[in-house]
Amino acid sequence: MAAEPYLHSDKAASFLDRRLWLRILSLAADKKLLGFTALGLLVVSEILPLFQPQLLRKMIDGPIHDRNMDGIFPYLIGFGLLALGGGALEYMRALATQRLGLEVIHSLRLKLFHKLQGFHMDFFNRTPVGRLMTRLGNDVDSLNSMFTEGLIELAGALLLIVYAVVFMFILDWKLAAASLVVLPLMLLATSVFRKKVRASNVHIRKLLAEMNARMQESLSGVHIVRIFGRSRDVEKRLDGVNADTRDAWYQNIRYYAYYFPTISGLTEISLVLLYFTGAYFFYRGETTLGTLVAFSWYTGMFFRPLREISDKITALQSALAAGERVFTLYDTEASLPEGDRTELPAPFRMRFEDVRFAYPGGPEVLHGISFGIREGESVAVVGATGSGKSTLISLASKFYLPTGGRVLIGDHPIEEYSEVALRSHMALIPQDVHLFSESIAFNVALRPDFDLVRVEEVCRHVRAHEFIAALPEGYLTPLRQRGENLSTGQRQLLALARALYQSPRLLLLDEATASVDTETEGLIQEALGKVLKEVTTIVVAHRLSTIKNADRILVMHKGEIREEGTHQALLAQGGIYAKLYQLQSFGEI
Repeated sequence: MAAEPYLHSDKAASFLDRRLWLRILSLAADKKLLGFTALGLLVVSEILPLFQPQLLRKMIDGPIHDRNMDGIFPYLIGFGLLALGGGALEYMRALATQRLGLEVIHSLRLKLFHKLQGFHMDFFNRTPVGRLMTRLGNDVDSLNSMFTEGLIELAGALLLIVYAVVFMFILDWKLAAASLVVLPLMLLATSVFRKKVRASNVHIRKLLAEMNARMQESLSGVHIVRIFGRSRDVEKRLDGVNADTRDAWYQNIRYYAYYFPTISGLTEISLVLLYFTGAYFFYRGETTLGTLVAFSWYTGMFFRPLREISDKITALQSALAAGERVFTLYDTEASLPEGDRTELPAPFRMRFEDVRFAYPGGPEVLHGISFGIREGESVAVVGATGSGKSTLISLASKFYLPTGGRVLIGDHPIEEYSEVALRSHMALIPQDVHLFSESIAFNVALRPDFDLVRVEEVCRHVRAHEFIAALPEGYLTPLRQRGENLSTGQRQLLALARALYQSPRLLLLDEATASVDTETEGLIQEALGKVLKEVTTIVVAHRLSTIKNADRILVMHKGEIREEGTHQALLAQGGIYAKLYQLQSFGEI
C-alpha cells in the first residue's frame, strides 16, 4: 500500500478553538510592547468619536436652540480637536499594527523555512511543491492580515459597539431599547452567515491548494506534456478543479448577497423605530431635539460596525483556517535526528553494516548491504536500474536513515552527527544538476560572499574556466532558471567545481556523467582523476569505462552486493560485471 502524502488533509478550524487562538497569539509573544501599544491606541481611538454626538446634542440644545451663533464656535473647535486627535491616533495605531504583523510573519516564515531544511527527502518526494508554496505564501499572508487588520479591526468594531450601547443607555434608555429591538434578528442572521461562510472558505482553500499543486506539477513537466501531445489532457484535468473552485467562490458570494441586504433592511427598520419613538417622546416633552439627533448618530455608530463585524469574523475564520494549516506543517514530524557530534573522525571512515532500507509504503529495496570505505579510497557502485545504487547514495548523504542495520562514520552511527558537521565535509554531484538563477560564481560557492579567486581556481581545476571566460560577464554572468543557458556538460562541470569549492572529505557522485557526451565525459574524468586520490569518494556509475581506476567496485543486483573487487579482478571472475562491461563495449546498452 502506497504511503499517504504529507499535508493531505487539514483539520477544520473552529472560531472558538481556544488552543488555536492562544497559539496564534503566542506568535507575538516576543512583541509584547508593540501589541500593547496597538491595543492601547485602539482603546483610546475608538472612544474619541463617541464624544462628537454629545457635543452635537449640547450645541443643538444650547446655542442653536437659543439662536446664539457666537456660542457655536467653541463646539466647532471641539469637533476639530476630536477629529485631529482621532486621526493622529489612527495613524499611530496603523503603524503599530502593521509593524506587529510584519515582525510576526517575518519570524514565522523564517522558522517554517528553517524547519523544512531539516526534513528528510521522503517528505519532499510525497508533498507537491504547489501545496508547500500555498502554506508558505498564501496561508502565512493570511496570518499577517489577522495581525495587521482582522484582529485589531474586529476588536475596534466590538469596542465601538460596546461604547455606543453604553452611551445610548446613559443618554436615554427608552430610545436605546427601541433602537435595539431588531438586534436579536441581526445576531441570528450573522450566526447563520458565519457558519456558512466558514465552511465555504475551508472548502475554497483546499481547492486552491490542489489547483496550485496541479499547475506547478504541469508547468514543471511542460516539456514532457508537449512532446507527448498531452496538453489537452492536462488542461482537462486542471479544468475540473478550476471549475470546482469557481463554483465554490460563487456559492461564497451568494452568502454575502443574502446577508448584507438582510442586515441593511434590519438597520433601516431600527432607524424607523428610533424616529417614531423619538418623535413620540419629543412631542411629549420627555426628550430634546439634540438628544434625538445625537441618538441617530449613536445608532449609526452601533449598526455600521455590526454590519461589518460578520465580514471581519469571516476573514478571521479564514485566517484561523490558514493558521491551522501553517501549524499542521510546523508540527509535521519529518526531520531526521540531529546529532550532537560536531567533528568527523580523522582519518575518515564510513561503513555500512547489514543495512536494509524500504521507502515509506514500499517494499524493501536494500537487503543487508555491508561494506566499508577508508580515507582517500574510491569505491564505485554499479548495477542495473533499480538495483539500489542511488538509494545507497541517499543513505550515505543522510537524506534517509536505514530501516535496518547501521551506517557508521568512524565508530558512531551517522544520525549522531550534526547536520553542520556532515554538510560541511560532504559534497554530492547528482545526475540532474540544480542551478540557481544567480551568477556562476554564486552557483559554485552557494553563498553571496564568495571568494572569486577560489571560485576561479576550482573552475580551472575542472576545466570549466574556458567556457566561463567566453561568457559576456565571465564568472558574474547570471544564469537563467535551472541554468538553461548552459549545456548539460557545462552544468555538470559547474557541479563538480561546486563540490570541490567545499573541500569535502567525502565526495558522492550519482551517475554524474550519464547525460553528457563523450568529450565532456573525458573532461570530467580528467578533472576527477586529479582529486579522487585525495578525497574519499563513492561513485555511482552507469558507464563502466569511467570507473576502471576505482580502488574497489561494488556490483549490486536487486538490492544486494553480488560482486566486489577491482576492475581487472571482476573481469576475470566472468560474472555480472564482466557481462555488463562486455555489453557496453559492444554498444548494446
